[in-house]
Amino acid sequence: MKTILRKLLLVTVLLVAVGMMLGASNAAEAKTKNLKTKTIKTGKSVNLKVKGSANWAISNTAVARMTVLSASTAKVTGLQPGTTTITAKVGPTSYRATIKVKGSPKSSGSSGSSNVETVSSSPIPGSIDSAYYTNTGAEVVGHFDDAYANDIVARTNSYRSQHGASSLGAKSPLTQAARTRAVESAVLFSHTRPNGQSYYTVGGTAGKSYKDSPVYGENLAYGYSNAGETMDAWIASTQGHRENLVRDTFDSIGVGVLWVKQSDGSYVAYIAQEFGS
Repeated sequence: MKTILRKLLLVTVLLVAVGMMLGASNAAEAKTKNLKTKTIKTGKSVNLKVKGSANWAISNTAVARMTVLSASTAKVTGLQPGTTTITAKVGPTSYRATIKVKGSPKSSGSSGSSNVETVSSSPIPGSIDSAYYTNTGAEVVGHFDDAYANDIVARTNSYRSQHGASSLGAKSPLTQAARTRAVESAVLFSHTRPNGQSYYTVGGTAGKSYKDSPVYGENLAYGYSNAGETMDAWIASTQGHRENLVRDTFDSIGVGVLWVKQSDGSYVAYIAQEFGS
């Protein structure tokens, strides 16, 4: 909903095929087992696996992002140099892995580190849905609706034309950012992201203070069944949504619409509209 600031860089995560098999203990008493330290580079990942169903935790989300792929598997992606601890609790036994993140050799020492600001996903067999994971490890099940999103783009440009504003071009980085924010808004419906950062950091890098994010403004909505209803709600809003729709400093747009599956099997749409300048 608000305007302001910065530009986005989406970094493709390269998966490092390194697995750790963590054996489950049959001991009755609680135990903590320290495992061998793993070292990865910023932007790279390591898969951690356990035998059995585990509760996963990460100690330092600034250094690495943990994506829980399943009860037995988590992916850890390096964000910036430092050290973090991953804990997998299986029954009475906790397995603790230390992850050290080093700067990429392609970056020049003090140039800052990559901070991957996107969501990962895992398809659900036999379903139109996938499981989406934020960089805080939260899971959202649902599917994206490109037709709904494209209709919002078209209606936004029509509304801008009626009010003397130029059309906005759809750009892939903003669409990717909007998809990320649609997933995140299903976890926390706010312009503050689930990791505590402001919306305009999405896709940016910590080393550049997130000034490389493409996002300069955002409108959010949920619960509307189509683009017409969503646009009507933003236009009727007194909270700045309408101003974003016609702001003349914007020149690009990206929209993400995620139908989120509810506990009763129904779906609710979460919509994120991101603006670039």
